[in-house]
Amino acid sequence: MQKIGIVLIIAVFGLVFSIFTANAEMAKEGSGDIRGSKSGTLQFLKMGDDRNQMNYEESGVILDAPEDSPFYHATWYGIGTLHGFQGKFQATGAMVFTCTNGDQIFAVVGTEGMLGKGNTGGGVKLVGGTGGCSGIEGELVATPRPPTKSSKQGTYQQIVLGKVSWKIP
Repeated sequence: MQKIGIVLIIAVFGLVFSIFTANAEMAKEGSGDIRGSKSGTLQFLKMGDDRNQMNYEESGVILDAPEDSPFYHATWYGIGTLHGFQGKFQATGAMVFTCTNGDQIFAVVGTEGMLGKGNTGGGVKLVGGTGGCSGIEGELVATPRPPTKSSKQGTYQQIVLGKVSWKIP
């Protein structure tokens, strides 16, 4: 009987705590570091010796972000394309972030860089959203990340590191 009472107290405490966390006030403006992980698949088309095309589909989760940001523990889904020519690339794509309360944030990707060396310009631009994120603007800028080795053939897994800034009207 005593064990049931303790379990009920813990369950009630957990429920009350999760309600307060879920209803925490989201900052309308801010910036900070983000850290997450992602996995995805690639389609690759070789176009001669100096040109290639790559399409990707990925999903991920933000593990760490400012607690009052809409990105705190958000998940995302993205698709895009990268075209490489003579050692350089340009990439475009789109992403949808889903916040813990179900609101969504829409973003477009536009980067360029050197094949095998990473981005040299561009990033992820926030272009709108739903619910409390309607009208959001801002950007995500990736920072260098440690290399990872895929655990499943035909997929990639990566650590995501960067900085985010946002403003909601």
